Amino acid sequence: MAEQRHAVGRLSWIRASAFRLGLLLLVWWIVSGSTGDWWFGLPLAITAAAVSLWLTPPANFRLRLHRIPVFAAFFLWQSLLAGWDVTKRTLSPALPLHPEILHLSVVLPPGAPTWWLMLVISLLPGTLSVRLHENRTLEVHCLDSRLDVSESVRDTEMQIARLFGLQATTADGGERP
Repeated sequence: MAEQRHAVGRLSWIRASAFRLGLLLLVWWIVSGSTGDWWFGLPLAITAAAVSLWLTPPANFRLRLHRIPVFAAFFLWQSLLAGWDVTKRTLSPALPLHPEILHLSVVLPPGAPTWWLMLVISLLPGTLSVRLHENRTLEVHCLDSRLDVSESVRDTEMQIARLFGLQATTADGGERP
């Protein structure tokens, strides 16, 4: 059983290495515009792939490709709603803001799912991921704490859990559909 886990781990490293190297070579080819500079591009891509593997080892999580359209629709809708809210606040003479740093517990596992949560929160207008503490508490800056930012982050977390095919659980241990 341990050998099988080790083999699967080795396979994920090989896949990640090949994917990253291929992606970096594609970028090199696009940027250089020719195939004559491979003597420089290939060692550079190999080094960059090795450094990326050292900094960010292969993840145990995989995106579920068939769930990307639903997530994209969710993200687009949330972006439009948040953008409209920020626009209204900006154009209002009173500029109704009540900024605050919220501390929210994260139920997604460490790694890619949590990174995605932090990135998505930061891409939505009106919120920004500030820091993730070791105890899995996420600091989120929001423009108006009177809104239910916590529930919005939970909804985003559940969408990301579905995107990665994870069991969506709430902070209190209960399951969400």
